[in-house]
Amino acid sequence: MKVRQFFSKTPKVYVDAKILNMHDPGLPREAYVGYLVEGSGEHNAKKVEATESDDAEVLAILFAVEELKDSLGGFTIVCDHESVVSEANREGVKNPDRLMEKLRKTLRDNPSVQLRVLQANPAHGIVTAYVNAENAKLNSKPEPP
Repeated sequence: MKVRQFFSKTPKVYVDAKILNMHDPGLPREAYVGYLVEGSGEHNAKKVEATESDDAEVLAILFAVEELKDSLGGFTIVCDHESVVSEANREGVKNPDRLMEKLRKTLRDNPSVQLRVLQANPAHGIVTAYVNAENAKLNSKPEPP
C-alpha cells in the first residue's frame, strides 16, 4: 500500500518595529511593533518599551510568537533586521543580553516556529498605520480649557 504524504506550506508572519524620534535626542523615543500573516490579512500592532532598534525588533518577534503560536501552530517569522535574526539563530553565544536570551528560549520552546531574514517587509505598513492612528487620536483630543 502506497502512503501519500501531504505537505502544507507553513504561513509566513512578517514582523516589524519602529522607533519614533530616533534622530532627535531632545524628544522621547516611542517604540511600536507589529506583524502581518501572509495571505490571511491577520495583523496586530502595539506600543512597547524600547529605545534601541535591536530591542524593538526582538519585541516584535516575541509579540508575534505569543499572539500566534496557539492559532497557527507552525509558522515562519520573517524579519528585515538581519543582525537580530542571525544572533537569535546562533548557537553558543557568550553573555547574551536578557531580551535576546528570552527570544532564544521562546524559539527553543516553540520548535515549529522558524525565524528568517528578508529585506522588504510588508509588516512595515501595519506598524506605520498603527502609529499614524495613535498620533491621530492624540492630535484629535480637545485642548483643556
